[in-house]
Amino acid sequence: MTPAPEHRTTTTATAPAAGNADLVDEAERLTVEWAARVLEDPEACAEDNFLDLGGHSLLALRMSRYAKERFGVEYDLMVLFETDLATAARDLVSRAGNAATGTATDGEG
Repeated sequence: MTPAPEHRTTTTATAPAAGNADLVDEAERLTVEWAARVLEDPEACAEDNFLDLGGHSLLALRMSRYAKERFGVEYDLMVLFETDLATAARDLVSRAGNAATGTATDGEG
């Protein structure tokens, strides 16, 4: 008898709960600030894509370390690479909320 396939919840860049507006604003501001710092691009903005700005995996890991120190979770690198910085920030807040409630995403937990 074959075991049932393991169910994995995938992370999508969804908007966090409405009560987290201040946290989302902070995450977006810090995400742009951190991207500007690691990419040495002071003109980075929330609508920019990390890779399009010249980002790569080592710089993404540095940003993830900043996020982990501040929010307790790292960026989902696929979201950071494939979307704009604002979406990556919203996803980060959502992941932080999931971590706080014990909800696993992408094999976490």
